[in-house]
Amino acid sequence: MTNHATHSQQTTCTAQGINDLNNTEVNGLLFILASSNLPIGSYTYSQGIEPAIESGLIHDESSSLAFMSDYLELALCRYELLLLALMIEALMVDDVALADALGTDYHASRESKEFVYESSQLALSLSAWLGDVLELDVPDSLLAHGFLPLFAHISSHWQLKPVQALTTYAFGQIENMVLAAVKTVPLGQMAGQRIIWQLQQLLSQQIQALAANVKQRFLQVQNMPLEANVKLNLLYQKLHMSANLPNLAILSCQHERQYSRLFRS
Repeated sequence: MTNHATHSQQTTCTAQGINDLNNTEVNGLLFILASSNLPIGSYTYSQGIEPAIESGLIHDESSSLAFMSDYLELALCRYELLLLALMIEALMVDDVALADALGTDYHASRESKEFVYESSQLALSLSAWLGDVLELDVPDSLLAHGFLPLFAHISSHWQLKPVQALTTYAFGQIENMVLAAVKTVPLGQMAGQRIIWQLQQLLSQQIQALAANVKQRFLQVQNMPLEANVKLNLLYQKLHMSANLPNLAILSCQHERQYSRLFRS
């Protein structure tokens, strides 16, 4: 795997077979990466669902769907998916400085201790899977910013289309949140399936336009003689990006002291 702009001989050799994957094998990898059970074990986290249940915000199917729809729109479509798409675009043209600036901003956007630990642990788990299963070396420098930046690097490494990468990342988040609600509200399996289907429909209505908008804005800024942080700020303005979700941060902080809990976030 790429260590920013440099390649080690060992990494190039072990990665050669990965770069030659056919469409069927790529689809298989996407299914694996979208799983909340394997390879990264994100099922141990609830992404704010458990404290929302404790506080009464989530108590049935309709309230679960409302909370997760807001999460999809505000946390994913207005920030994380935009940032993931930007990182992929930057890595595709070897703009390492911008990719690093985006990764740093993502890490800073984790507004509670639990969310920082979650991102770091998922990155470590994904790195372990890449090493043990695919025999890919992941430099420690790629783990510093957490899960999403590492996901962007492996998406670029496998030359995934941005829409493929964004859909895979988002579905993993959606499925994990629904499973947490099914276990904890509790909801029936069919209720969970209905929520997943409706969230997936909302996602599919936005993902193509989102990826196209990011590419257009990135091309406008890419060749400007600006420092990486200035480019980042300009892209944030053009894309109306924001990670400011104070109520979610408060829920996460409350979860740290929740008396009884099943999940780590």
